[in-house]
Amino acid sequence: MIKLKKLIKESVWDRKFGEPLPTLKDVTEKHQGEEEIVSEGPDERIKAKKEVQRIVKAEGKLRDRMFKLEQVFLKDPKPENLKLAVAIKKSYKTNVTKFMRDVMSLSKKVK
Repeated sequence: MIKLKKLIKESVWDRKFGEPLPTLKDVTEKHQGEEEIVSEGPDERIKAKKEVQRIVKAEGKLRDRMFKLEQVFLKDPKPENLKLAVAIKKSYKTNVTKFMRDVMSLSKKVK
């Protein structure tokens, strides 16, 4: 059994005998002075969604430009240009498409 004297000595307040108990205002002022107030909200998620929308829009424009460039290569019947058209389309698929998949999956994880 724990003695009352031991309980009194193990109190959570740092005060001397006779001092008033700390109020809620005292405790909040003490903690606000030590650390910054952390405010979390839906703002980060909303900002992330807007940026993802901008990236998707820019990717669409990039894809259109890539297809136009591919068509320019394909208009000339030389085999070198055909290889360039295939290479640019393959590069787009492997790099930009992978990036967009990563962006979409990571943006869903924003809390």
